[in-house]
Amino acid sequence: MDVSTELPQEIIDKIIDNLWKDDQALKRCALASSVLRPKSQKRLFSFITLDKSQSCDRLLPLLTENPTLCTYIHDITLMIDQETDPQWLGVNKNLSCILDMLTSLRSCSLSMGNEIDWEDIHSHTTAALFRVFALPSLASIEILGLYGIPETFFDIPNVLEQLVLQSVAFTRTSDAGVISPRSLCMTTLDFHPVASAFVDQNSAAVFALTANRDSCFSHITDLRIRPSDDSLPILLPILNAAAKSLTSMELNHTYTQPELLSASALNVFQFNLANLTNLSRLSFHFTVLYTTFNNYSSTFSTSARHLTTFLASSASTLARIETLTATFTPFDVHSSYDISMVKSFTELDVWSQLDKAICPDRSSAKLRVSLVLSIEIPKLAQLVEARNLWRELMQGKFPMLEERGTLTLEVESSISNDAETE
Repeated sequence: MDVSTELPQEIIDKIIDNLWKDDQALKRCALASSVLRPKSQKRLFSFITLDKSQSCDRLLPLLTENPTLCTYIHDITLMIDQETDPQWLGVNKNLSCILDMLTSLRSCSLSMGNEIDWEDIHSHTTAALFRVFALPSLASIEILGLYGIPETFFDIPNVLEQLVLQSVAFTRTSDAGVISPRSLCMTTLDFHPVASAFVDQNSAAVFALTANRDSCFSHITDLRIRPSDDSLPILLPILNAAAKSLTSMELNHTYTQPELLSASALNVFQFNLANLTNLSRLSFHFTVLYTTFNNYSSTFSTSARHLTTFLASSASTLARIETLTATFTPFDVHSSYDISMVKSFTELDVWSQLDKAICPDRSSAKLRVSLVLSIEIPKLAQLVEARNLWRELMQGKFPMLEERGTLTLEVESSISNDAETE
């Protein structure tokens, strides 16, 4: 039974909005009153995740009986649950029907966990996915852990705000020598290919399409990549294709103990940034892996030295870009947060050389620089304490940047904390 109220609908909607994290409360509101139902349903159905056949089979009749719900669904994630239903995407016949009903999607994500092949997904579903990818409303596609994606994916006639391709590999489906017009465009590309499985291990054949002056990669403005020895042959053609359009680039690198230094260190990235003629923002993200708190300093120092060398060789680029960000994320699964970690980072003998690399002279250049320490900090109070300590102890470490007044020192938590609830 509906409860009469004199509250304006705008206030009711605001109340419902504040419950967006509480699905059970939203369900109770949807059942309690027709006044509360539309906004509650919009919140409940705005984002859905399907990870097993049972969930998919329950959703189809619900959408069929209530087609308005389809318009509420803006984000969908398809996942493989290895424990309960690892083959469901290969056998379920209802998913394609659901996908074809979702004409208002803004984001579509495929998260495969343990990598699977495109051909392991039901043919009706893959066909429906290509129709979803072409929806005019779609702004974002995210694919994680999927091999054998047809290269015709890049022929989809759509313009995306963001395309995320992580741990993926494509396969050639068109005849050799035949290059179709590439229609897919994206503003942001976050690309992490699996080189060993990428297009029959023939990266040159796959990205022959980048040779087209108007290729799908020639319109990217924001590129986020993880260069390594294996992936660089795949990434370089994209960089060359996007050389004139890129305004922002993020390089992600992983460092471990020197004797185990991986092939994804910054020094493997052999590309002249001067070729990126319109670049205005440059970011580096270093994940520093260590096994004990005592042996992280050499690993961290190696990453900082590589950054210093890289920037010293990119003086012409630094002279014309607007912002430079370097984020360091120490990671040890065996350790909990300790404020002494922040102090230890400030004591490392790497900052003055980095300062000189960023400021080769005392010119009046106004390059804005952000140095970020990203640590697993569980509490807001600890985050505030760490940030204050970081800024206090780093004073004087970057004399040239401090003189210019263009340095920002930040500490952030690399995990969810209670900052939103305190």
